[in-house]
Amino acid sequence: MKDLKSFKELLLRKTDDESLRTLIKMAAEEVLADQLLESLQKMATNRSAGSHANLSIRDFGTEMDPELEPAMIREALGHHASRYKAALASNNGKTANDHASQFFKILDMVHKVQPHSQGKLQAETVDVKPWERTHGSRSETFAQRMARDPEYAKDNPVTRGKKLPHQFVNDTVGFSFQPKGNDWSFLQSDPHSAYSAETSKHGHVGSYPMEHTKINGKYIPIEDVENVHDGKKNHSFDSHPILSHYSESVKNRTPEREQQYLDERDAHMSSPHVESHLEHQHKLMSSGEHESRGLQPGPAVHAGSKRAEIPQSIGKGPELPEHLSQLVKPAAESPVVVRRPKAEPAAAEDAKSKLPSHLHDLLDSLK
Repeated sequence: MKDLKSFKELLLRKTDDESLRTLIKMAAEEVLADQLLESLQKMATNRSAGSHANLSIRDFGTEMDPELEPAMIREALGHHASRYKAALASNNGKTANDHASQFFKILDMVHKVQPHSQGKLQAETVDVKPWERTHGSRSETFAQRMARDPEYAKDNPVTRGKKLPHQFVNDTVGFSFQPKGNDWSFLQSDPHSAYSAETSKHGHVGSYPMEHTKINGKYIPIEDVENVHDGKKNHSFDSHPILSHYSESVKNRTPEREQQYLDERDAHMSSPHVESHLEHQHKLMSSGEHESRGLQPGPAVHAGSKRAEIPQSIGKGPELPEHLSQLVKPAAESPVVVRRPKAEPAAAEDAKSKLPSHLHDLLDSLK
């Protein structure tokens, strides 16, 4: 805890944002440790992204036309977000869920392909994990699980001293998450309070803001859809074979499966789907809409948007009932993550230089 106090002081030096400073001061050390661990995990994920990508991901990323595929992806995301919005407005839950599922499948693919695109594909998205954490399977803490399951309470990571009661049983996975029963209603919730520091920084605390998704610097188009049963359930990009191949692990791919992707890719490039997209782009250019399209975010997909507010307090989360707390072993001492310098540094940059290099990105993100 001594080292976390030193780290908290360092974070305070690195930001002039009063809202963020207040959050850092108020955060319990266990919460700060959780946030630090999650940030490090994100950094590790980003640095290793694509290291085990199958051929379809590598091929799609390197061979894509910088004007064609990114534009198709942006239009496809806008297509599904617009129809998701229309389905919600007409209380058509099944159709809304179908379009939300395809929206996030495409985003998941984009994040896996991006490291292989040589800069041709760049996505700017609001992390969905704060909303995913509100889903039933992701919101349960060890304390809650132990309280409802007597057998589980006798032996689990908390009783073995590996986890704390307020920590969550299941990790979030982000854009790869596919909810049981295809129920995407959690997108309509506020983000989980465990992500207060993150949501106060980017300001999105209402329902998930699909309309703030950007592909190659342009927002996805959100359009009025009068009839969600207009025969346009799918977008031309939905038929691209990358969406049927990208999620398969390398170890499960055979040479025949890889060749199947290449054959399907070639067939798709000469299919009516690409022609349909090009015709649509030509109409936009002829009407003068092409240049301004995507420069500003479209209308909110979910009714009622809010800005982040500083919570009154940030605690440790729910504690165990007394009759269960006796089962818990003290948590093992964690390895030292940040060490206090022997002498108080004269400047923030001196303090930063004393940290392990893998923490520098986290500090830079606070500037």
